[in-house]
Amino acid sequence: MTDAETLTMVDRLERCLLAKEQFHHRDHLAVAVVYLYAADFDTAMDRMRSSLKRFAGHHHVTGLYHETLTRFWLQQVQMRLDRQLCLAESVRRIQEQLNDKNLAFEYYSRERINSQEAKEKWLPPDVK
Repeated sequence: MTDAETLTMVDRLERCLLAKEQFHHRDHLAVAVVYLYAADFDTAMDRMRSSLKRFAGHHHVTGLYHETLTRFWLQQVQMRLDRQLCLAESVRRIQEQLNDKNLAFEYYSRERINSQEAKEKWLPPDVK
């Protein structure tokens, strides 16, 4: 994915121009890279939360947003992000390193991650 393709995808997400079937795990990671390139962690988290909630609302999908998982993945991206690289290379590396959607279960029990509390607010890992 080129820089232009990544930035276009972020723009389309923010303006709700993507079908919900067009936005996958790897796209979440690309958005996280863009947001973390542009701002500190808290600002990136606020922007990610806002974008994902707007996207879910636009598609009339209730209960889609998950605060704990969103923060978990953003933290994983931040820990691996090399801001010395160009955007396209950073996105490629992050998508490669974090391609396993089940990574969260190395840190969280299914019971905890599936709880309503975890969906609504940040909960720290209970496994690792």
